[in-house]
Amino acid sequence: MSDSTGNPTSREAGIFETTHELTVKSLEQSIVDAEARYKLGNAASDPSPSLNWAVTNQALPGADGAPPSLDQLLLEEVVLWLSVGEERLEIIPGSDHANIKASALINALQEMKSMVEGFSTDRSSELATQFHQIAIAQAKPKTPPKENGKTSWEYDANTDRYIAV
Repeated sequence: MSDSTGNPTSREAGIFETTHELTVKSLEQSIVDAEARYKLGNAASDPSPSLNWAVTNQALPGADGAPPSLDQLLLEEVVLWLSVGEERLEIIPGSDHANIKASALINALQEMKSMVEGFSTDRSSELATQFHQIAIAQAKPKTPPKENGKTSWEYDANTDRYIAV
């Protein structure tokens, strides 16, 4: 998320913009994964978790080994979360995840994507503020600065980047 100078990988974007873009892309991929399973019926026998959801109560194959039908897949239960880097944003009061029916997953992901997209126009909401705080914590470089005399990193709110101090 940042280079060795503490700057986000995008030279023009600060931490918020960089993390926002990555989060929207992860939600788009989660929607593609959900549509493959719950619209097209592409059911892996051992479904890997997506970036923002995972199957928790999997439909079983038929007695003849046939994959579950689309109707059976839609009855599965999934756990849904919103990843911001390696952390999760609280999506329901007091929890960073929700257990829902698979039939509601695509709509829930699309709503989360719209919500996150809205953060770019209104950063003052409580969720946008939490999102930015998580992004700032995630973006702090793990290694000390390479500049002579600089030993740590400090967040600069004016540039929305870490600077060597």
